[in-house]
Parts: sequence; structure tokens; C-alpha cells
Amino acid sequence: MTQHGGRPRRLRAAIIGFGLDAEDSQQRLSTGEHCLLVGGSAETHAEMLETVLRLESELDRRGQDLAEVTPTELAEIAWRIDSPELHEIALRIKSALDSQGRDFQDLSADELTDLSAPLEF
Repeated sequence: MTQHGGRPRRLRAAIIGFGLDAEDSQQRLSTGEHCLLVGGSAETHAEMLETVLRLESELDRRGQDLAEVTPTELAEIAWRIDSPELHEIALRIKSALDSQGRDFQDLSADELTDLSAPLEF
């Protein structure tokens, strides 16, 4: 894919976390190189932030950017940093890609969001 001017489009990736359990009037917002965290109780927000910090630390250790990580690698990283939720999302994305015969790099942001959502019954 290219941008205006014929340059290749730079892939960007981010993890967006929403906490929906706040019962106080606090407005919590945290941003990082690879994340945006919004809301939640103090405990939930702190847990989301801790997970993202561990993820960013692991990516730094590996010398990778989030956009360079495949779903398989993300599942491996999630397991390593003890994030079962992120591990499950990565496995869902990998499974959907495998079943559709598609590559991660070919997905739009909307398609990736759809693939990462839990199945509804």
C-alpha cells in the first residue's frame, strides 16, 4: 500500500483498552507508544496499564514494534507476560486468518477489530 507521493504506507498498530467498571467520577486515561487505555476502576485501569507496560518491555527486548509482530508472535508474547486476555485475542486473529487464507498485513483496521472480537452465540 502506498501513501500520497508513492511512498509505502507505514504500518502502525495500537492496543486500545476500555475499562467499563468504574463506579466513581474519576476519568482515567493512559497513553503509551503502543496503547490507549480509557476508563475503568482504579484497579482495572492499573491492571490494563501493567499489561501494556509488560508488552512494551517485551517488544523492546525483542527489538520489535507492535506492527511487526504476527498474531502467533503476539500470542507467544502474551503468554510470556501472563496476559490470558491478549493471548486469547491473538489466537482468535490467527485462527480467523488461517480459516480465511489471508495474511495479517492485508487486513484493514476494521477487519482486524472484527477478527479480534469474541464470538457471539
